[in-house]
Amino acid sequence: MHSHSFSRKESLKKNSSIKAVLDNGICHKSKSINVYILKNPRANINKAAFICKKALHQKKSVLRNRVRRILKEAYRQTKFILPAGYDIVIVGTKITQDTLSKEIEREILNVFKKIAFSDIKK
Repeated sequence: MHSHSFSRKESLKKNSSIKAVLDNGICHKSKSINVYILKNPRANINKAAFICKKALHQKKSVLRNRVRRILKEAYRQTKFILPAGYDIVIVGTKITQDTLSKEIEREILNVFKKIAFSDIKK
């Protein structure tokens, strides 16, 4: 499998798992996203979920789905930086229709570099 793909195994699906990451994970805030990360010692891959709050685009499911696609694509391009064994929830907080995937990718990249650097120091 390609290193830049995003398979079903890498998706964080269970509501209880997502809630655990949101409640117990460390939050890294940036300009337009919040990244919640929780170390999962049992996992040998990273699992990710993508959330776009309904309040962001009132009653516009098309726009919310577009935001989720942008988040997923940005994660897919940057996931190789983070070492394996994390559960990740990425929440789009201030993403508009004009936001580009490259901007989000840069923000995720900065967060992942911080985490990878702190993981190496340990």
